[in-house]
Amino acid sequence: AIEKMKVLGLVVLCLLGAAVAEVYFDESFADGDAWESRWVHSAHKGDEAEEFVLSAGKYHGEKANAYGIKTPADAKFYQISAKLDKEFSNEGKDLVIQYTVKHEQNIDCGGGYIKLLPTGLDQADFSGDSDYNIMFGPDICGSGTKK
Repeated sequence: AIEKMKVLGLVVLCLLGAAVAEVYFDESFADGDAWESRWVHSAHKGDEAEEFVLSAGKYHGEKANAYGIKTPADAKFYQISAKLDKEFSNEGKDLVIQYTVKHEQNIDCGGGYIKLLPTGLDQADFSGDSDYNIMFGPDICGSGTKK
């Protein structure tokens, strides 16, 4: 019985060790308008640029837990960035990036990209031409795109 408990204890410790990960960025938008102090809207597009707004969207479960930022106007440019709390390297480690995008409107062309940017970026001038290390996300453009 003691050997079984030792093995069980070791298995539990191994599982706990496997589940521990360092989080470099976490944004839930759960603190109302405070998100605006962490995020910088780019001014790169000038008058063509729009700003994101806080919203639970049209379709949600528990509204209190469903907030995010959305694009309020169609056919505009939206560019926003937030800094990580500290620099990191994933050399020799797995890197997991997760986010959710919800397209509630019918769009013909657009995307909901996320980019992992290098340090030193001028956030006020962030644009599609800014350097990035990783980029991914849905791209909806053209009649052949499945929506």
